[in-house]
Amino acid sequence: MNALVTGGAGFIGSHIVDTILHDPSSEVVIFDNLTSGRSSFVAAATRDRRCTFVPGDLLDANAVRRVVKDAAPDIVFHLAANPDIARGALEPTLDFQQTIVATFHVLEAMRLARSPRLVFTSGSGVYGDHPDVATAETFGPLLPISMYGASKLAAEAMISSYAHMYGLTAYIFRFANVVGARQTHGVAFDFIRKLRSDPRRLEILGDGHQSKSYIHVSDVVSAILFVLEKDSEPVNLYNVATDDYVTVRWIADRVRELMGLPDAQLIFTGGARGWSGDVPVVRFDLSKIHDLGWSARQSSRDAVRRSIGEMLSDPAGPRP
Repeated sequence: MNALVTGGAGFIGSHIVDTILHDPSSEVVIFDNLTSGRSSFVAAATRDRRCTFVPGDLLDANAVRRVVKDAAPDIVFHLAANPDIARGALEPTLDFQQTIVATFHVLEAMRLARSPRLVFTSGSGVYGDHPDVATAETFGPLLPISMYGASKLAAEAMISSYAHMYGLTAYIFRFANVVGARQTHGVAFDFIRKLRSDPRRLEILGDGHQSKSYIHVSDVVSAILFVLEKDSEPVNLYNVATDDYVTVRWIADRVRELMGLPDAQLIFTGGARGWSGDVPVVRFDLSKIHDLGWSARQSSRDAVRRSIGEMLSDPAGPRP
């Protein structure tokens, strides 16, 4: 595999890079502006002569064209995006620029360089707010309630058009909440940060009943690589999640337990949504990827517990 990974110094991207390099015949180029990614995440990878780090911004169309042309990848993993969904609710330009515009620049660069395959990381936000429905990939109409979801859906649409017009093979993955080592945002991340700031109390956005799937990053990488080997339609679209769901309150209790702060007071801000655009209850129909032969090895509960331990043991983990 000769791969280019946009956002390769980020949470999921750095794990993709590490996995690619497990194959001694593979090479990888990381393209990242380090706004949310960290050089420490790829420090070990970049010591390998088969890994090259190219600093750059996906909003610079010329820079994107140069790196795609020079890298000549047989596959592009496009993971760069705004990872902070709540911040995107306050600054809608973030998702427009960092997902819609950035994805267009990647697609154009791939078209010009005739790069054949693209992996894109989307999310459940494209489905909108449907608490009583386990959404399959064929669910519609898709009416997102956040700029994050809207920008991911717009990017999916552009990718589909490029796949059908220019011969690109695209893999689009709609993930549940991804957790694990190196995460820089998320519910448990915020709880750890808050309790390290004030061990006596923990503020929880919403009422704590928000219920979603949480999938460990190792299972995410596994799903991507599995589908790459099994499917080759012009557009290959898959939900990727666990078969169980946990509440925000349950996560808060696990964080208090693992931090040794069981008596920290829980303060709820109230309301069903944690922030404007939050989807409080998400359910996935995983029939398609299960029928292909893949399922998550770790449940939501196992993934959350493991990720909390990984963050607590990381010296560069959540800090006030």
